[in-house]
Amino acid sequence: MALVTASCGKVQNKVTVVNNSALRADRVTFTVCGKDVVFENLDAGKKQSRSFSVTGDSGFSVSASLSDGTVATNSFGYVTGGAGAYGNHAEIEIAPDKSIKGKQL
Repeated sequence: MALVTASCGKVQNKVTVVNNSALRADRVTFTVCGKDVVFENLDAGKKQSRSFSVTGDSGFSVSASLSDGTVATNSFGYVTGGAGAYGNHAEIEIAPDKSIKGKQL
């Protein structure tokens, strides 16, 4: 017999940063709906996740500052308010060549 639990709460939005570069990411800023989600001191080969809110229609923008002074940026994805405000997932990769790659899952 399986026990199934249900939640009446909304499904969170989640952004994950994966650092596949050889450098520490001193600061990664993910911006959506005019709000910043900040990741700091993300070592090479590590990843971190955070939740974010969707308050309207918006794309994603990302800025990453690496330990060698490199700053990389990218924009991707799109979310909408209302029914589309929940259950969004984004993944940001700091690639080995220090570029930023983003995808909406």
